[in-house]
Amino acid sequence: MAADRFRLSVTQLGSPGPYVAFMLFATLLWLPLRLWEERHGSALVAVVRAGLGGVIWGILFTFVMSRWGTSHRTVADAERAAVWRLTEVALRRGEPPADEAERAAVTDDLPAVRRGALWGAGVGTLFLGVLIVLAVHVGWETSAIGFGVILVAMLAEAARTRHRERRLRARLC
Repeated sequence: MAADRFRLSVTQLGSPGPYVAFMLFATLLWLPLRLWEERHGSALVAVVRAGLGGVIWGILFTFVMSRWGTSHRTVADAERAAVWRLTEVALRRGEPPADEAERAAVTDDLPAVRRGALWGAGVGTLFLGVLIVLAVHVGWETSAIGFGVILVAMLAEAARTRHRERRLRARLC
């Protein structure tokens, strides 16, 4: 059972953790293509363009995986997904479930919620901050503003998730 706890899906992290993971993944996918397109130009422009693609496609990946990425190989995966849905509902409502088994399951998921919020805010700030600096450096101010807007929205979502997690943790005690 303890080994299963570490086998979490990327989508089973607190928000904005999944978005940041998918954004980084999409950026790494776009980077070779953008570097090839800019082979006679600036590598920094290629990185900014790859970051733009990553930010946009990260939203799409997050949406698709949260809606349709729920194929479960085993019964344990299906149970873990059901418990995660309970945790999401409890976070949204701010009330823990009435059933003791469900309360225990939600309590077990709260560290993943916190980890996703903190990891997403930290890594996302670092990544988007670098993209903002690079975009300003290469003269793409509009992209820098877009990265800044995404950064502010991501930090607001992390703060909201962290607040909900603390409120739910307090009500569980």
